[in-house]
Amino acid sequence: MVAPSPRRTLVVVVCAALATGAVGWIVGTQVRSPADAAAEHRAPSPSLVTAPVLRKALTSTVVIQGTVAYSAATPLALNGVVGSPGESSEKAQLITKAPSAGGTVKAGDVLLEVSGRPVFVLPGEVPMYRTLTPGSKGDDVKQLQAALVALGHASGLRSGTFDNATATAVGKLYARAGYEEQKPTAEQRRQLRTLEQAVDDAKAALDAVPPDADRGRAHRAHNDAKAELNTFRASYGTSVPSGEVLFLPRLPVRLDAVTAKAGAAASGQIGTVTDPTVHVQGAVPTLDARLLRAGLSATLLATDGTEVPATLDTLGGDTQSAASTAFRIVPKDQAALAPFAGQAVRVTVQVGATEGEVLVVPVAAVITGADGRTRVRVVSAEQVVRDVSVRTGLTAFGEVHVTPLEGVLAQGDRVLVGGS
Repeated sequence: MVAPSPRRTLVVVVCAALATGAVGWIVGTQVRSPADAAAEHRAPSPSLVTAPVLRKALTSTVVIQGTVAYSAATPLALNGVVGSPGESSEKAQLITKAPSAGGTVKAGDVLLEVSGRPVFVLPGEVPMYRTLTPGSKGDDVKQLQAALVALGHASGLRSGTFDNATATAVGKLYARAGYEEQKPTAEQRRQLRTLEQAVDDAKAALDAVPPDADRGRAHRAHNDAKAELNTFRASYGTSVPSGEVLFLPRLPVRLDAVTAKAGAAASGQIGTVTDPTVHVQGAVPTLDARLLRAGLSATLLATDGTEVPATLDTLGGDTQSAASTAFRIVPKDQAALAPFAGQAVRVTVQVGATEGEVLVVPVAAVITGADGRTRVRVVSAEQVVRDVSVRTGLTAFGEVHVTPLEGVLAQGDRVLVGGS
């Protein structure tokens, strides 16, 4: 056996030493002391939570739900008869032209037609309870005159007496609608001729009495005939039958529903009317209602995304309770909202707004110190914190308008949030 040479032995020893050292180094890099392990798992130093100072317009709103609706429906009924009382009693009063639901009826319109005669709608509080003839007096005549003046058929009519000027204006009302006013009937004309003849006959009888005879009876007969003729003439002429005018307290109105049909008897209720303007109604929690007042601007959002500007018209009323308060909102564009009648809409009422763009910070960034002063804490890029005294203004959606009182605060600064 040949003994290893000294050089080979040296190489083997060196390689063994190197291998041992490498293993030791590897093991050493993987082994940590308890202190090193704790240091590696220690939480990092806390950082400051900040938010930027913004400059923008701030608006505060109350969002509620409402329903698009017309006003409460009012029954509409026919009263009296059309045409001459003598003629109408001889034949049935039938509807010859019925109205259509959904339309708007204004002063002077013909609502429907009965036995070929028009039924006008005019403004007034006193119902049409009688036929108005020449010589008629009263509040019903006065409101008829006011309506005729408003429609431009006359001027200065206010006496409350149905006179020749009133009869002329009535004729214009009918002519504009394509009808003839109610004039004396054939029977009335015959009666007039009969009374006129009676006066002539009485006068002839008086003239035939000899001068030296007693003329008293003939005089009385002549006077009675003239008085009867004058009485008849006082109510003879153009008239307004009780069934040819419907006075309504408010016009125009929307014909909400119609129950009358052509060919049906003209009596009783013929439908219902409502105010022709739509509005949004509903109730708002009383806590939110304290922020609202009549006249505030609102935006209505329909189901299809249509937005309609509106105004808060009334707040409260008979339906107010401890939990909720009724409201009524009127759109600025009736035509835009009318298609959504009966549907729900979202209502956003603007309860406050800044005058243009202002400095705004999160509400959580505002703190009140022990001295009672309100401030924000501005954090610099070097994490240096300084206090700025501020006055707060409008708050909306978690942000608040601030005005610096002491110290500098500008757009882009970062303020500390949620801590002091």
